[in-house]
Amino acid sequence: MDKKERSAYFWNMLGSLVYAVTSMLLGVAVTKLSGAYAGGIFFFGFSTLGQQLYIISYFGMRPIQVTDIANEYTFCDYLRFRVMTSLLAVLAGFVYIVFMAKDRYVFEVYMILSLYKILDGFCDIFESEMQRQDRLDMTGKATLFRTLFCVGIFLGILGITGDLKLSSSALLPGIAVAAVVFDIIPLRRLKVDFAIKKLSYISLLNKSKWLFLGAFIDLYIFAAAKYAVNYRLGEEFNGYFSIIFIPTSIINLMAGFVIRPILTKLSLLFKTGNTKSFVSTISKIAVFIIAATIFGMLAAYIFGIPVLKIVLGDVGSAIEPYKTALVLVILGGGLYAVVNLGYYCLVIFEMTGVIFFIYVIGAVFAYFFSDFMVKIFAMNGAAIAYMITMLLLTVFFLAAVIFGLRKVKK
Repeated sequence: MDKKERSAYFWNMLGSLVYAVTSMLLGVAVTKLSGAYAGGIFFFGFSTLGQQLYIISYFGMRPIQVTDIANEYTFCDYLRFRVMTSLLAVLAGFVYIVFMAKDRYVFEVYMILSLYKILDGFCDIFESEMQRQDRLDMTGKATLFRTLFCVGIFLGILGITGDLKLSSSALLPGIAVAAVVFDIIPLRRLKVDFAIKKLSYISLLNKSKWLFLGAFIDLYIFAAAKYAVNYRLGEEFNGYFSIIFIPTSIINLMAGFVIRPILTKLSLLFKTGNTKSFVSTISKIAVFIIAATIFGMLAAYIFGIPVLKIVLGDVGSAIEPYKTALVLVILGGGLYAVVNLGYYCLVIFEMTGVIFFIYVIGAVFAYFFSDFMVKIFAMNGAAIAYMITMLLLTVFFLAAVIFGLRKVKK
C-alpha cells in the first residue's frame, strides 16, 4: 500500500469512526445536560427516526455511484435523483411525526432533527462523488470536518443554554455552511462532469431499490424495540432504553471494523473454491464476536450501572432497575453482529433474494413482538424482544449460509 492509499484509508476510517459515534455521544450529552426526557427526544429524533429517514434520502446510492467508473450517469444526474429521494424523506418524516408526536414541542424537535439527518443523507452525494473520482481521502476529510463542525455548534449552544430545541435548530444552518465549505467547494476543484444527461429516474430507481429496501428494513428491525418503547412508554423511557442500547452499537462498530476489511478475501476464497478456508475465516470472526459479546455482558453486569451513575448521575440511578435489560440488549447486539456476518456471506453467495425474504419476516416479527412485549413487560420486555428477534434472525441467516455452502459443495 503506497502513501496515497494509506492516507485515503486513514482519513476515511477516521471520518467514518467519528461519524458512527456521534449520535451516541450527543445523546449522552443531551441526557446529561438536559435530562432523560430531552435525551429521549433527541435519541429518537436523531438516531432512530432520523436515521430511518436518512436511509430514504441516501436510497442505497453510494455503492452504485462510486462504482460507476464508466460515467454512465453524471454527477448532476445523481444529484437530481438525490434531491427527489430527500424530498420523499421529508414528506415521509412529516407524515409520521404528525401522527406520532404527542405535543407541539416534540413535533418541532423531531422535525428539526429529521431535517438535519435528511440533509446529512443529501450531503453524501458530494462525498460519494469524491470517492468516485478516486479521492477517498477527500471523502473522509469531508465527513470528519462536516461532522465535527455541526457537533461543535450543537454542543456549544446546548452547553450554554441547555435548550434542546435551540441547539437542534442551529444544526440546520450549520450543516448548510459545512456542506458548502467541506463538500461543494472541494468537489469543484476536481474534474467533475457537471453536465446533465437525459436521465431515466426509473433506471436509477431499478439499480438502487433493493439496496434501499434491504437497508431500510434492516434498520427498522434493529430499532423496532426503540419504536415500541417510544410509542408505549414515552420519551423519558426511550431515553433510558437508548442509553442501555449504546453498547450494542459499539459491538457492531467493532465487528464492522473486523468484517469489512476482509470481505474481498472472503469473496476470493469462495470464488476460487477454497471452502475450507472460507469457513475457517468466518468461524474465527464469529468466535471474536461471541467473545466480545460475552466480555461486554460481564462488564455491563459488574460495572455498567456504577459507570452510568458516575457519567449521568440521577439518570444512571434511574436505569439501575434495568441491569438485566442492559445485559440482554448487549447479547442481542452480539447476535446482530453475527447476523451481519451472515448477511455478507449471502451477498458473496449471490443469495440476495434470501436476504430480503429473511428481512421481511424479521421486520413483521419485530413489529408485533416488540409492541406486545413492551406493552406487557415495559423496558425489560423491549430488551427481551430485541434479543429474541436477533436470535431468530441469527438462526435464519445461519441456516441460509449452511444451505449456500452445501449447494456449492454439490
